Amino acid sequence: MRAFPVTMFVLCLLGGLYLLAVAPEFTLPGRGNPTHWHQFGPSAARALGGGLLTIAALAMILLRHHYAAPRRPPSPAMQKIYFVLILLALGLISLAFNLAEPLPPPPG
Repeated sequence: MRAFPVTMFVLCLLGGLYLLAVAPEFTLPGRGNPTHWHQFGPSAARALGGGLLTIAALAMILLRHHYAAPRRPPSPAMQKIYFVLILLALGLISLAFNLAEPLPPPPG
């Protein structure tokens, strides 16, 4: 059961570092409607990379507290940090999608 959280942690860490370092331009189709596309520029890619790195930090907190040898709940201070990181991740990912420019669907 530990393989899935560790895999997500590694993917978020590597993807976030790549998006922050390289800041490539890329397009994504809309989730609900595939005819709506979004063009992510360098600033949107960096915001998305920051959001992924924040999710990786959340995963590290989860892995540390959930799979540590003496299983104990996180302290109230750690719960507040976790909450702030969740808000930061949601804010950065929302910023990335707001910075992305809408595109018409590609031909074909």
